Amino acid sequence: MKGHKNYMGTFRFSRAFTEAEQDKLLQQINGRFAFERGEWLVLKLNGLPLGFIRERWCKLLERDWQGSAGREDGALNLISQDWLAMGDALQTITQGWHAQGEFHGWRNEQFDVCNGQGQFLFALERSAFRPLGLLSHAVHINGLARRNGETCFWIGRRSPLKAVDPDKFDNMVGGGIACGESIEEAMLREGREEAGLDEHLLENAVCQSRLLSLRSVPRGLHREWLHIFDVALQEGVQPENQDGEVAEFRLMGIDELMEAMAAGLFMNDAMVATLDCCKRHGLIDASHPLGGLLTSMQTAVLIEPAQI
Repeated sequence: MKGHKNYMGTFRFSRAFTEAEQDKLLQQINGRFAFERGEWLVLKLNGLPLGFIRERWCKLLERDWQGSAGREDGALNLISQDWLAMGDALQTITQGWHAQGEFHGWRNEQFDVCNGQGQFLFALERSAFRPLGLLSHAVHINGLARRNGETCFWIGRRSPLKAVDPDKFDNMVGGGIACGESIEEAMLREGREEAGLDEHLLENAVCQSRLLSLRSVPRGLHREWLHIFDVALQEGVQPENQDGEVAEFRLMGIDELMEAMAAGLFMNDAMVATLDCCKRHGLIDASHPLGGLLTSMQTAVLIEPAQI
């Protein structure tokens, strides 16, 4: 893969999505991204509204929290000596929940917990973010390539051994931003691990969009900013997985892409990242409700629970 420059140029797609196809895609999106605010309590940490929790997790926190805690105006407020102590306490508590079988999928990877201004507070196991409804960040790379004069998408199919969404279609690259990483550092790392893309190919990649993915999941609340990049690969260059998390890559034209998305074969966040790219290149009508929904995810201000 070395020696291939990232080029964007003028993309020529075979066609745009029809109105009927956009209606089908909108139905898929509406069915997946749902958040009923009344079901959740705000989680305050040292007085800052940072997460959302259901009653189940609230009761477990009240049971296991060793410091000061109290409910107030639809919120649970946990108080610690400082942010280091807060992080250590939540890490210990959630690790205990995992050991007790309350939730599975412990990753031994940490994400940053930040305040509303993006300032780092503490690090926490990534699998604990959903039970606590904390805000995370991820990078997604749409891989574009020309085939017989048509612009197509490189789509990855996740390994059947993945704990989350096995065998589902994904973007060429997608992954969480780890503790202490910048967006660009995460993009380069994930590009190397998931698709074998070296820094020389990705060095000029620019974040094209940011969407807020907000949806209820069995473990809790998925609340994540998706930082989306578009990278074009020269014809004949194929992504190659390095970490065993991708079973295969397929080059999909618009017809195949539409069929797969309408059939529900895509991961949630991968689908909206792909549709965001389609919208930016004119395949989706900005005046259609699907275009409006994607715009609302891009311009969302739902960063802190206090704002919802």
